Amino acid sequence: MPSFNFFKRKKRIVTNFDVKDSESHSNLSTSTQQEHDNRISINDALILLEKMEQDITRNLLIELDKIFDDTNQVLKHINNVADDLEKEEIVIEEEKLTPLVKNTKNTIVRALKRESSNILSKPKNFEDFVNFKNSLDSSINRFGEVTSSHSRIVNTFMKKHANSLRGDLKKISDYLEKLNDGYTNIKQEKAIIESLRSDLLNVKSKNNDMNNTINAIKMIETECKKLNELIDRNKDEISKLKSSSDYEKGLKYLREKESIDKEKALLQSNLSDISGHLTKAANKYSYGLTQSTVEKINLLVYKPEEVAKKNNMSEYIRLLNEIKESIKTNKIILKDSNKMIPYFDTLVHELPIFKSKMEKIDARIEKLKDKDKVSIINKVKEKETENKINMDQLEVDNQRKSDLLRSKADFENSIKTYLLDIEEQFQRLSTKKYKLMLGSE
Repeated sequence: MPSFNFFKRKKRIVTNFDVKDSESHSNLSTSTQQEHDNRISINDALILLEKMEQDITRNLLIELDKIFDDTNQVLKHINNVADDLEKEEIVIEEEKLTPLVKNTKNTIVRALKRESSNILSKPKNFEDFVNFKNSLDSSINRFGEVTSSHSRIVNTFMKKHANSLRGDLKKISDYLEKLNDGYTNIKQEKAIIESLRSDLLNVKSKNNDMNNTINAIKMIETECKKLNELIDRNKDEISKLKSSSDYEKGLKYLREKESIDKEKALLQSNLSDISGHLTKAANKYSYGLTQSTVEKINLLVYKPEEVAKKNNMSEYIRLLNEIKESIKTNKIILKDSNKMIPYFDTLVHELPIFKSKMEKIDARIEKLKDKDKVSIINKVKEKETENKINMDQLEVDNQRKSDLLRSKADFENSIKTYLLDIEEQFQRLSTKKYKLMLGSE
């Protein structure tokens, strides 16, 4: 375990946000005032987190300052040992071992000098600290590699220097352990701060979304108010129009016109029923005739009311009589032909009657035509149609408003949960209870 106690918090981190001079502290008389002083916006909380992170790094570097110096002192000592070893003449009793021992000594000296000559710069920030730690770790590994691979020769022929190097390597290994402990702890603290930062940004984003939702709700409420006012105005106008004598006259006109239209439709239906019985006979008779004659026959059978509109129906009457005569003389063979023949006579009889009745109906319709009578009816219909559209839109807007209100409630609950956790984490980091305020970001 490291001897330093940076991460064992005995006092809170002091920041620009909670530093108060002695005079202002002495004047805080109520807890309400204290709570007010602890209020902090999301943006200020992000700035506070940044300062906390800087303070953590700075405090770590202060705590480890002596270790940085001691590490470089040991590296200098190793370099001195390498110089001494290089100058020393090693006495070797067995001449055959001389080349091996000298080569090994030279290898060790070069390795020791290479690693110990690189004096590490004292860290000024977290990145420098990581580089210092990693460099020391690499040097220790290379020291270990070169000494362990030649340990027998070192312990036999360089015993005095071996003990000194062993002590130095033990020291910097202990220093590295403390650096690693510091690194582990600060990474944990940084992870907490980064998580807090992410949560704060998430809250800020959700709060912006919630504010946008609130603005959208206000816009919908304004629109709904306008629609309701318009609907009420239209209802009042419709009520006034319907209570007028002109509206009653208009309704009377419509009832008369509806009655005439029904009468007209019934006459057309009866005429079509008669002509419908002639379809088979007309189709058989049409074989081999000119296109013009076929079209006339089809008009008689399928649209007899069009025939009745013509000024001269004699040609069509002639065609009916010719078809009837073809049936009588068996030029056209039909099942139940005797039952069909009377329908030809009936249609010949009904066409002029239909024409006369339709002319009378058209005259009645023409007499009924009066724009003033129907204008008020049309105006009421327009207002009712407009109200229907507005009420449909009002229903859509109210549904959208309900959806947005649910979204707003979801945002509020989510933000509340985030804030409680963030405030708890802030208190753990600084021992001060902050109250996060959303407000305008």
